[in-house]
Amino acid sequence: MTKRRIRMVLTVPPLAKFKSLADSYIVESVRLNTTQRLKETPLEILTHVRSEADLKPVWIDLKARQLRVDDYNVKFLRDKELHYITLSHKISVTKPAEVYTDNAHYRGQIIDLLNDNVLVVEGSVERKIGIPLPLQGQIGIRPGMSVNITDPSLVIQGYLTNKDKEYIEAGKSLGMNNFMLSFVEKESDITDLLSIDPKARIIAKIESKKGLEFIDTVYPKYKNRIDLMAARGDLYTEVDQPDHVIAACKKIIKSNPRAVMASRMLESLSNIDEIPRCAELFDVYCGILMGYNRFMIGDDVARGKESAKAAIGLFKAISENYN
Repeated sequence: MTKRRIRMVLTVPPLAKFKSLADSYIVESVRLNTTQRLKETPLEILTHVRSEADLKPVWIDLKARQLRVDDYNVKFLRDKELHYITLSHKISVTKPAEVYTDNAHYRGQIIDLLNDNVLVVEGSVERKIGIPLPLQGQIGIRPGMSVNITDPSLVIQGYLTNKDKEYIEAGKSLGMNNFMLSFVEKESDITDLLSIDPKARIIAKIESKKGLEFIDTVYPKYKNRIDLMAARGDLYTEVDQPDHVIAACKKIIKSNPRAVMASRMLESLSNIDEIPRCAELFDVYCGILMGYNRFMIGDDVARGKESAKAAIGLFKAISENYN
């Protein structure tokens, strides 16, 4: 196999000090996830991130139509619990329908939809059905978590959120024009961003079956301007069968040789006491064999400085010794 230049997109917490991590040659750029609720404005956050990134490009990750938990409450009845999950978007969906949260760690069935954006999901600890209550020491469902509804009847209203638009405008004012777009599925997703920032450079995150269709129907028109991302966190949940994620990742890199493989990667490093699992090392190497040379770790691994440092070290070792 011809030796290739393996590089990493470093996910960074909004207000973290990460300059020493970004200095590594293996880090080609940094990615800011915009999901956290902070008192600082997008302009203040981007100014800080740009300073820490120094000369490395910054990708602003916009959430767009990605469903997330906006609020969460539980009502306790005699023989069951009703979980009320307020979504980031208004939706329509035929009930009942399966819902998954937090990369499918929690799963339940939607029995009602209130005000077009509040899911009612039944659970029962006693009967071991539906979304469980967190065990002692667990956080459970919380605002910001991803939500997946794979039912084909799902319709999500709108694309760019108000918060997305604030980040786009703040980025424009600072000359920061690199954006990741979540759940790209149609051409208007691209043009919505370009209408606000015509200079935008885009990585389109492929996270659903409709996103895979976008590659065939729309992407050829933009292939010289837009790169793709195999965003496996949601993509793995959204495809019909678990093994279909392999075909999806192969399709993405075949369509865009500069594509990024992301998420569900080196997750054991989020517990700094653990060494990476054998399967995780082979996962990265499998990505290289598929043709990927750009990789991005998820938020859980990037949240801690030591775990992020360990991930950088592993990518460096794999790149230098096994590529």
